[in-house]
Amino acid sequence: MHYLLLVLLIITAPVFSSEEYIPAVCEPFVSTPTESDSQQIRKIEHKYKKGLLWKIESPEGKTGYLFGTMHSQDYAVSGVPPKVRLALVQSKTLLMETIPDEEANQAFLNMMYFKDKQRLDTLLEPELLEALTTMIQDYGVAKEHTNFVKPWAAFSLIGRPKPVRAPTLESNLFQIAQNSGLQVKPLETMEEILSALDGLAMDDQITILKDTICNHEQIIRDAKILVDLYLNRDLQGMVEFNNQPHYDEAVFERFMQRILYDRNTKMLERIEKEFKTGYVFVAVGASHLADEKGLLNELDKSGYNISAVY
Repeated sequence: MHYLLLVLLIITAPVFSSEEYIPAVCEPFVSTPTESDSQQIRKIEHKYKKGLLWKIESPEGKTGYLFGTMHSQDYAVSGVPPKVRLALVQSKTLLMETIPDEEANQAFLNMMYFKDKQRLDTLLEPELLEALTTMIQDYGVAKEHTNFVKPWAAFSLIGRPKPVRAPTLESNLFQIAQNSGLQVKPLETMEEILSALDGLAMDDQITILKDTICNHEQIIRDAKILVDLYLNRDLQGMVEFNNQPHYDEAVFERFMQRILYDRNTKMLERIEKEFKTGYVFVAVGASHLADEKGLLNELDKSGYNISAVY
């Protein structure tokens, strides 16, 4: 199981197919799932198993909505379902994970490169750097600049679909909100999100980057499973999918703590503040909703009444 799938949707072409020579450096990362692997999946029971759009009623009687998105340009998931659109236009404020605008893009560009003497060729084996150099050019990084890309930026770029002229679900929600005169606020700035990635230990970043490069073929298959789970609004399935065995469980736990759980804590504080006014529509990645440390369970523990809408 790979680190990025639940947080970043990965749909890119494989570098090494199963029928080709696999470099020795990739052998620890490339494995065939066994029956014992499936038996090791950690089962997590929680109340909120199915649904993407949830009606949230505060202890003070204010009503808002919480909607789980998928960060993808896939047309299967980028359309806004009618029930979601209705809940959005009936709200006064759209609270997004981050606002998908040029400022966010520029923040990524400002943080993605090493600003000291570090280089990827001192961190990656030559064959992996060569593979990365080929792949990353599809994301606007020139061949001569690859050596200076930080590992977290590299796996974030190649771990997303190749750029196409198609809107994401988040950008569609943003456009509807603007057309309907809603106030739009970010839960996080892009700098806050990127700082969480930038703060990962360098060894962990390299492990995740190697895993991403070495396993593209399997990642593509797994990404399709995740899309299907999302379309079926299966939060329980997403949680269980993410709890399959990983190459390095300690790295996975540290990654999830920084990228998901710590951010959930900050998001929850800001969401509750907005919910005090009511008529708030919150849109965050679906991975933030589920699990025992997810936003739904945390809101439940704080006394909110929660019901599935879609």
